[in-house]
Amino acid sequence: MGNKGRERNGEALPSLNEEQAHRDSPPDEGRRRFAKAGAAGLPVMLTLASRPVWAHRCTISGMISGNDSSPGELPCEGCTPGYWGQHPEEWPDPYSAGDCKQGWSGNHCASNDYDDNGTKFKQVFTGDTRFGEDLTMMQVIHLGGNEDPYQLGAHAVAALLNAAKAMGGDMNFGYTPGDIIDLYNAHHATSPEELKNSFQMLNERSCPL
Repeated sequence: MGNKGRERNGEALPSLNEEQAHRDSPPDEGRRRFAKAGAAGLPVMLTLASRPVWAHRCTISGMISGNDSSPGELPCEGCTPGYWGQHPEEWPDPYSAGDCKQGWSGNHCASNDYDDNGTKFKQVFTGDTRFGEDLTMMQVIHLGGNEDPYQLGAHAVAALLNAAKAMGGDMNFGYTPGDIIDLYNAHHATSPEELKNSFQMLNERSCPL
């Protein structure tokens, strides 16, 4: 059969070559990020996707459905733990990064060493005791290895700051700070890696700051 002259009810249909090109085209970015996270992140992602109040195109639900890049819409955004760890001046109220102990080297805090007068992690994520009572959110961002398994703490802080920044109109993130806190408190103990994967998907979008 040729590739021309195909019709249905008087309307021209795409050619076979066009159909094949569509089938062979890469998935949109939202679906690609969802697939990359894989089955390991599915339980928590389904929790995020299942609540109708979160049916915003920049939520996990929107990313799964492929609606995060609609024509004419602002892009979905998020900044990484690395960004927030290097830019305390961008931290939105009411959260504080704390004071740099050893002074500044250019635009960065020397040795990433921050005082403990910033917002405490436990003060915000009240359902978790793994970081004790005294570590600040900035100090948690700079933990590594076994001190912050899966980097869950760092990604939780970044997601919280992204959500707070979005509340001020500076970012298109899709969640509120309360959403992030509730998700963390509900899943950090039972699904830490899956929760980190979900936060990471949100945090590793385009950073507008």
